[in-house]
Amino acid sequence: LPALWVCNMQNAFEFFGVTPTLNLDLKEIRVRYIEIQRKGHPDLVGDGVEGSIEAIELANRYYEALRSPRGIVKLYLEAMHAIDLNQNRLPTDFLMEMMSLNDEIDQKHAGNEEAGLKAQRMLDEAEMDLTNALNELKSTQTPPLDALIEWYQKSKYLDRLRKNFLGIEEI
Repeated sequence: LPALWVCNMQNAFEFFGVTPTLNLDLKEIRVRYIEIQRKGHPDLVGDGVEGSIEAIELANRYYEALRSPRGIVKLYLEAMHAIDLNQNRLPTDFLMEMMSLNDEIDQKHAGNEEAGLKAQRMLDEAEMDLTNALNELKSTQTPPLDALIEWYQKSKYLDRLRKNFLGIEEI
């Protein structure tokens, strides 16, 4: 795998030779991932293949990202040249709901079991809503990028709240 080939890759979909889509065939991606590993891994071909380390590292990074719905959405948005995925696009009603959820999580950590159960239900419902929203977006021929960016940001926000709920501190 020549270094020039790796450097010219624009996105994960192009890297694996598939059309950008939210409905990826993960088996196909895995087959292509293994092919790339076989062609360029130093343990299999030696250290002398130019660009092989870069290709393997890129394959690993892309493959890992494509294994989660949020990773697929992020890489799809990048492939579609969506700008500034971190600019806040979260609706006020969502933020208010998440503030309420965060309050329940804080009460759980303070020892309130009932608040913990309520927080669990709220998290589960919010995650189910998010799953349903993604499935709806996946069913459209060309999903609106603004809706995908909002979904992506909601997913990241809920992930942080889930970690907080579980007591996992982020660095």
